[in-house]
Amino acid sequence: MKYYQILLLMLVGSFTARSQQLTTSPLDSTLLYPKEYGTFENYEFILNGAHIEKDELLNYPEATFGRVFDYSRDPKSKYQGVVYFHTPWYPPSPADQHADDPAYFINNIQVSPYAIRSTVVEEYTAIRRSEQDTLIDGIVYQGSIHVDTDEDFFTSRMTIPEIVKKYTGLPLKNVTVHWRDRYWDPLNSGVIIQDHFPLYYINPKGLLEVKVDRVRFADGERYFVHLVDQGYRYSNLTEKGWETPQKNFVVFFKPRDFDPKAPCYIADFDIAGKDIRNRAQGEPEPSLGEEAYLKKLSAHMGLIAEQPQAETTRDSILVQFIVLHNGAITGLESIGSQKPVHAKFLQAIKQHSCVWTAAWENRRTLYFKRKMVIFYSEDNKGNILSLDGLEYRYDDHLPVS
Repeated sequence: MKYYQILLLMLVGSFTARSQQLTTSPLDSTLLYPKEYGTFENYEFILNGAHIEKDELLNYPEATFGRVFDYSRDPKSKYQGVVYFHTPWYPPSPADQHADDPAYFINNIQVSPYAIRSTVVEEYTAIRRSEQDTLIDGIVYQGSIHVDTDEDFFTSRMTIPEIVKKYTGLPLKNVTVHWRDRYWDPLNSGVIIQDHFPLYYINPKGLLEVKVDRVRFADGERYFVHLVDQGYRYSNLTEKGWETPQKNFVVFFKPRDFDPKAPCYIADFDIAGKDIRNRAQGEPEPSLGEEAYLKKLSAHMGLIAEQPQAETTRDSILVQFIVLHNGAITGLESIGSQKPVHAKFLQAIKQHSCVWTAAWENRRTLYFKRKMVIFYSEDNKGNILSLDGLEYRYDDHLPVS
């Protein structure tokens, strides 16, 4: 059941990604630098569950922002949208869906749950998870997850403080951020961000519009900054446009359940009765290329890139595994004669189990049995010195080494 829940989320994500492809027309830069501020014109104000007029907010010094919904697509609504406020004694708006997540770190830099889900999992080199509660900047997180990655994640992104300063110049202490995409409705209402702004990283190339609404509270004016982002939430900018990194749904669907040493390996997947192919129009392969894949396996196995010259013997290992619809793998095993060193290969393959593309035929993803030979060199003591190449096999015979 867990696998099918993940697959459903991935399919939803893929549809979202298609709607977020890069536009061919240049963005209107005037939309990014608002000269005038709105006041939530024609929006209904709701305080503690009851309708109020805008100027009545001045009578509630403890009122704070809650949520915002757009009703412009509802022909029956007399309002364009609704803004919710609440005071401390009233139940607050529902918590963010990732409010109970662990603390996340990318290359030792803390990030938001949304940032970690926009990373390219195929680029990960290691994942470390701690179950120990962590207190950071006044928030107690239930554990932490540290990701080491080769991805240059931060270079192309800006934090929310940087974005607010660049596009609005407003003081951050008076700002609430509403991060959303252009398709805005009650079912896709966006994310309200009121604190810990530096944890949120956004690619500015995806910004379509920056809008500001000004609201008068008892203690002064506050600003509601809308970031309309083409790459909202989980999307990643590639040469093909904005895409949802699907492997994130495998790894972070339940962030406390996956195995950090085998993040996309599903050990208990039941393949009984499944139509498993051996050939397909599009067959699984490492998404970053075979050379990069071998480098990742080598690094995990502790192989030194530059080895001193020594007499070597060539050997190989034949493995097989099932690549699932979502690119996760299961059923990994070594075929043929077994050697103690083969355990290192299997663990390295599990560690980098997120790299595989899914098999497909006529635009349908398939279950696929991948057989793979990895050639390696070892010294006269049996120590592996290098991984030299890989080939795919479609039979049960060991390769000639």
